[in-house]
Amino acid sequence: MLRIFVFTAGTPDARQHLADSIQNCIEKETVFDSFAEPLHEELMRISEDGRGFYAWGAVPGPVNQRTWEAMDRGDYVLCVYDNTYRYVARVLAKYDNPQFAEAVWGYDDDGRTWKYMYFLTRPMEVDRYVSEFENHLHKSYRGFTRISDERLEAIAEEYESVEQFINLLLDYHDGDGIPEQFFIATAHSEEVAETSLEIDQIAHGEVDHLIPDIEGRKIIRQHVTYERSARNRALAIEKHGTSCKVCGFNFDKVYGSEYADSYIEIHHLKPLAKYEGEVDPATDLVPLCANCHRMAHRRRTAVTSIEELRAIIENANG
Repeated sequence: MLRIFVFTAGTPDARQHLADSIQNCIEKETVFDSFAEPLHEELMRISEDGRGFYAWGAVPGPVNQRTWEAMDRGDYVLCVYDNTYRYVARVLAKYDNPQFAEAVWGYDDDGRTWKYMYFLTRPMEVDRYVSEFENHLHKSYRGFTRISDERLEAIAEEYESVEQFINLLLDYHDGDGIPEQFFIATAHSEEVAETSLEIDQIAHGEVDHLIPDIEGRKIIRQHVTYERSARNRALAIEKHGTSCKVCGFNFDKVYGSEYADSYIEIHHLKPLAKYEGEVDPATDLVPLCANCHRMAHRRRTAVTSIEELRAIIENANG
């Protein structure tokens, strides 16, 4: 279950920090200068998902550290001041990085910096009194707060999901999903996104080059825009779910959500070379299990359609 975290911005310094890293995106140079070079590729993906760099942090302390450690990618974060929810965003990544915190926010009066930092999607403004939701969240806040699992379970029971509750807080009613700027791939999904998309692109895309491995065998690598592909994958999952559209297999149900972590492969319904313009995840992409995905590309000359794959399975099983 997705979690909800709340941070306060009640002091003048905190309001300035809102301007520095919530209301406005952080300069890319500031971010990249604060992280080691091996992390720069990951930072680029964060920037793409977040539509820029947005962040918040917490000063050292046992409570803050435990709360920060409980955060996962995809969790929701609310900003509160003057007894009003002001911003909503989702967690993209977290780092213990005092160098970044110093560069963006400086130090407090006790010489501490907000080193337990986390990157966020571009925050959405909201203007809802805390009292409106005190039965499910809290009546008031002091500092960095994690909403308990018991409260989250009650929210999910009443509103079907944490996402639906957040939509209510945002007064968002545009369709059945969540706001577009909150679309992100899960951490595990990002790891498999490139491999999943490469299957389609190797079969039907334009191969840029061949790379020999250490034993001399050649493997095909498709050069793609990774961030854009990961976003399309996330959008497709939001639209279609994570069950295979051919056989209905669901990795979470079979292996458990803690291990499978919403794993599914995303299939292009027609060869990429035939697309003109943008890929529409609602109509051009579908989730398939690994077996059905391979069978969709079993033929060398054509992609086997979803309907035909279903018929093949039915005929094979009498």
